[in-house]
Amino acid sequence: MPDRKNEPPDDVGVIEASESNVPSLSTIVARSFHPVNPYIKKVLPDTPHLRKWWSTIFTTQIEDSNTHLLTALDPETNTAIAVLSMRRMAADDKGAGSWNNHDLTPDHDVVGYKAMIHSMGEHRERLMLGRRHFLIQLFGVDHSYAGRGIGRSLLRRACEIGDDAGLDIFVQANASAKGLYEKMGFEVGGEEVMPGGMKYVEYMLVRKCKI
Repeated sequence: MPDRKNEPPDDVGVIEASESNVPSLSTIVARSFHPVNPYIKKVLPDTPHLRKWWSTIFTTQIEDSNTHLLTALDPETNTAIAVLSMRRMAADDKGAGSWNNHDLTPDHDVVGYKAMIHSMGEHRERLMLGRRHFLIQLFGVDHSYAGRGIGRSLLRRACEIGDDAGLDIFVQANASAKGLYEKMGFEVGGEEVMPGGMKYVEYMLVRKCKI
């Protein structure tokens, strides 16, 4: 019998998100990162302002023909338990994708957020400018579902989308996710320490199209 410990349950599949998923997606970052990532918890706290902000972002991404917003749902509650947002970037696109298109709320840690987004845009331009590619804008799995292969399934689907389009993929990732990306064929192209004394490092990774 094959080893399936790293595969998701049979009734959890990867789908493209719809507007009906937005309410539960509005808390997915908090559920994914806050238990294990103090930097993200500080920069993107779970407040009514942030939930509304996330709802606007995810609704916009669902409507954007250049964006794939992938999710997985708990089969019993129909709650979003994972998210992966990837955007097709033109060769001359600047910045950090959709993160540059939304005003911040009073609850954001502005310094920490801008440092993270500036890093993403700067390194993406350094590594990818001049060729069309995909940018993974966000990737997370509800911490209570970690270790069940759900994140791997989302990332595998993202790689399939990139290969089908004939495009490389760029991502800025934290240390916890770096190993999974590397197992899926991504290679590190840089790193940057975020401000604030937490010694929080973001890694820049690129996956070459396999087709």
